[in-house]
Amino acid sequence: MKICNKKELKIMTGIMAATLLLGGCTSNTTAKPSGNQLTDDPKIKAEIAFEEVGKTQYDQELMDSEYNRYCFELFSQTLKDNDGDENVMISPASIMMALDMVAAGAKGESLDQLTNLFAKGQGPLTQQAYAAALMDKINNAKDVDFSCANAVWNNGLLLGDNVNMEYVDYIRETFLAEYTVTDFNDKTPSEINAWVDKKTNHMIPEVIDELKPRTVMVLVNAISFDAKWEDKYNEDQIHDGEFRKADGSKQTVTYLNDKLPGYYESDKATAFMKMYTGGQYAFLAILPKDENISANEFAKIFTSEDYKALVEGGFQSGMTYTKMPEFKSDFNYLANDTLKNLGVTDVFDENTADLSGISGKPGDLYVSRVIHKTHIEVDKKGTKASAATAVTIRSKGVDIEEMPQKEIYCDRPYVYAIVDVNTMTPIFIGTVNQV
Repeated sequence: MKICNKKELKIMTGIMAATLLLGGCTSNTTAKPSGNQLTDDPKIKAEIAFEEVGKTQYDQELMDSEYNRYCFELFSQTLKDNDGDENVMISPASIMMALDMVAAGAKGESLDQLTNLFAKGQGPLTQQAYAAALMDKINNAKDVDFSCANAVWNNGLLLGDNVNMEYVDYIRETFLAEYTVTDFNDKTPSEINAWVDKKTNHMIPEVIDELKPRTVMVLVNAISFDAKWEDKYNEDQIHDGEFRKADGSKQTVTYLNDKLPGYYESDKATAFMKMYTGGQYAFLAILPKDENISANEFAKIFTSEDYKALVEGGFQSGMTYTKMPEFKSDFNYLANDTLKNLGVTDVFDENTADLSGISGKPGDLYVSRVIHKTHIEVDKKGTKASAATAVTIRSKGVDIEEMPQKEIYCDRPYVYAIVDVNTMTPIFIGTVNQV
């Protein structure tokens, strides 16, 4: 993959987004369990050798490639499982972080399925190390407000002290996860939502509506992104115009117009990239060449290989006139079926799940829900985006609920992403079918 230097990046300007992460912080509340524990075995051990994760080295290019594969497979499957013309955005990073915290306490086939979702054949140590490095990179981004946080709530009434403290120490240290032991009650969802609201800069006020009986643990990740354009839009570049929606109807929108010295092109799409301050992240707008296809239908068939062909081999120099609409969008869904369709099945089944590295023996715990919510705002100043992923874990027995000129005008459905410009890996990725 060709990596442009900073000077080249500033010349061509860009953006892309990709996705979402579950994670952690550090906070402690102690609560004594009431005796309704899942097992009395004090020697609960994880399959992953936690002490080896920080020492694990990996092939960065290979893992970035695997992450991109996961991003586009997850995005495509999400669109297939949420059929329609609504705007869709996910954070693959947020979902990965949340599920990697689950994977840290998984064993056997449960662990293999989770690991292979993100990095086929690379092993849990490599995947855990990669996720930790991505989180660190997000939290140390320069000149943009970018943060990734994680938290875990332990139901003191059902789980309490009967938990693998090596697992707790690991997610605290590796994912900076806040860890709270409390008796779950009607107020607990509000406490979790207040944390999410704060960590997403008030863009996602709620992720959990209720906690089902026998919920023993909730793991939550939150990502927040707020960045200004490196080259701001002035008033002469802002005009009203018509946008053709996916259903063929038209609406009046506010367009942001620009001139850039280059673009990307493949046999399936054209794209332009507009940089955020700091030069590390950018917004990438991907316009299908098929003018009659909706953004969602296009994204279903746009693979990581298609993306690689576009961004690695498709850069063209030449004066490029661009426009895209200002827009604001929210999306939320239950990701269970999507993850099952991608091969992560065992952790959702109380008979096959093995989360005994967290607590208990195989079958004691299983994942009941993976909830994902996102928000994005794109305007003349820049971009605000956030994502939250919540994983609820329950105990067995509960139901799962002059140069050549080019014009790229996003005046019809298109795909976008917020990306790391050095690796072109997405942190957020979404579609615009209507404004």
